[in-house]
Amino acid sequence: MRHLKARLLAIVLIAVFAGLTYLGWHQLTTEGRYSLKLAAFAPVGIVGGLFLLIFPAKAGKPTTTGDKIMVLIVFAIGLVAGLCNWFLMDPGFFHR
Repeated sequence: MRHLKARLLAIVLIAVFAGLTYLGWHQLTTEGRYSLKLAAFAPVGIVGGLFLLIFPAKAGKPTTTGDKIMVLIVFAIGLVAGLCNWFLMDPGFFHR
């Protein structure tokens, strides 16, 4: 119960960004087009939500150098996940 607000926020973040990722894939399969920003950055929100769900005490502004580095690492992992998602959506874009 100590970190209930942070965990609820994490669940909302994961649900919203997973829904946005689904929306991007649905748009790709039905209309044949997709949003580049959505494909690249929706997984960042999912990874951030997972981080917040696992480490609810780290919610808020990072104060120490270690916390700042951890946030950058989580952001980098999210960007890699976004690039993987983008590649899966449009592999031809990377082979031009």
